[in-house]
Amino acid sequence: MSVITLVRHGQASFGCKNYDQLSALGKQQSVWLGEHWQQLDRRFDHVITGNMHRHHQTASGILQGLADDALPEPLEGLNEYNFEGLLTPLKQQHPGDWIDTGRPRKDYYYNMKHALDYWARGTIEDDGTDSWSSFNQRVTDSFHRICDGEHKKPLIVSSGGVIATIISALLGLRPAQAIELSLQIKNTAVSTFLYNGKDFSLTSFNDLSHLLSPDKQSHITYS
Repeated sequence: MSVITLVRHGQASFGCKNYDQLSALGKQQSVWLGEHWQQLDRRFDHVITGNMHRHHQTASGILQGLADDALPEPLEGLNEYNFEGLLTPLKQQHPGDWIDTGRPRKDYYYNMKHALDYWARGTIEDDGTDSWSSFNQRVTDSFHRICDGEHKKPLIVSSGGVIATIISALLGLRPAQAIELSLQIKNTAVSTFLYNGKDFSLTSFNDLSHLLSPDKQSHITYS
């Protein structure tokens, strides 16, 4: 029996020129998760990340907290979609759906939801590289390659869209449900599957045990 652990990256640099970097809080969230697992004596036999800075940085923070000198393996198939490649055509082609209330985080949530819906329906054809179907295919192919490998306790660090895609594929969710799921996954949240070589069982979703103590609850973030 394999235990597959999925972790969304820590808080990235929302609103900055380069989103693909963890904020100071995002780095701390990652270390806290590793320290939490260290206290539980939880170990992994393989660490895989998407090929993005925020994925690598999150894995490094987790391993720091675990006092583990493992080297994560990057896998491009676990990269997130290009959100700017979806938001730009939404704004240009569907201006009536574009929301700008001056509240950046809330506006981003609603605009991203609209863009993902159009992408799933093919109204927005691609994010600059992937169609909805090709994104789902590359993510699930990468996930199954990991699960069918020799390692029994892999840790996968990626993004919310990737994790939601994996969970939705395994649970048979509709695109609209996958979109809702992706927008609910919090930074450094943990989801876990058991795999017997044939069937998958979801045993946890969006778990934030490492951030639930009174001194850490205010550090729970979505973006």
